[in-house]
Amino acid sequence: MTDQTRDQLIAELATLHRRLGEEFFATRLRPLLETDLTVQQLRALALVQVDRESTPQRLAEALGVSAGTVSGILDRLTAAGMTVRTPDPADGRVRRVTSTERGTEAIRRLVAHDEDLPPDLLALLDVDDLRALTRGTRALLEAARKLAS
Repeated sequence: MTDQTRDQLIAELATLHRRLGEEFFATRLRPLLETDLTVQQLRALALVQVDRESTPQRLAEALGVSAGTVSGILDRLTAAGMTVRTPDPADGRVRRVTSTERGTEAIRRLVAHDEDLPPDLLALLDVDDLRALTRGTRALLEAARKLAS
């Protein structure tokens, strides 16, 4: 395969991926419309997810708000069972913030698009297309794992 062919296939795949996302756009908005979290709570929870662990000070800086505002945000997230604050082992005055399984699931529902493909959609594909799609998805997953490591 030539580099030009590879580049053309990559460009076509990117276009198709965007178009497929557009087809599912309304479905993907549903979790956002159903959440009770405010934008600031979502942002704080997302930052904790990205960092795997954070501190109130780091969150205040990242969100551009005061320590008191972050304290209120974390109080609500903790009361909702989405975050946990624990003392830092090196400095007990500092609190570490981590996400709970419930917090992780709330963010995942909003951004990960990990809903199952609709069976009626897959039923429209013939067996050869299903095999090709499965093979391509396995290859994409493997590449994503390599990229992440």
